[in-house]
Amino acid sequence: MTFWRTENKIEPKQNFYSEIENFYVELSDNRIPTDLLNEIISMVTNQIYGDYQRFWKQYPKSRKRYSKLRMEDIEHPFIHYLITDFLERKRTPKSEQFQKILFKMNDAQFEKYLEQKRGYETK
Repeated sequence: MTFWRTENKIEPKQNFYSEIENFYVELSDNRIPTDLLNEIISMVTNQIYGDYQRFWKQYPKSRKRYSKLRMEDIEHPFIHYLITDFLERKRTPKSEQFQKILFKMNDAQFEKYLEQKRGYETK
């Protein structure tokens, strides 16, 4: 009897995009301008998909883990930092309000997040 070894593959980037899009569209509930939200979705998709591709090659024993998007990766602090930096570069009005929506944070949690971000960037 012959067993065929099937190698895991990374899902297509479009699958990542769709899941990330669904996550942020639902979360934003029309409180973030569509064009801006689409830019954020594309940026986050590119970042996460690129990371998965790199980890796929770098950690062959973990290929199964990096073959399909894990939603908790969207809420990783580095993804939050990416969004914060993006909105700051764009000088987006209501930037803090949008971040609180996307990061599911209240005022106190957002202040703590900003402190942690500053600490990380200045260490």
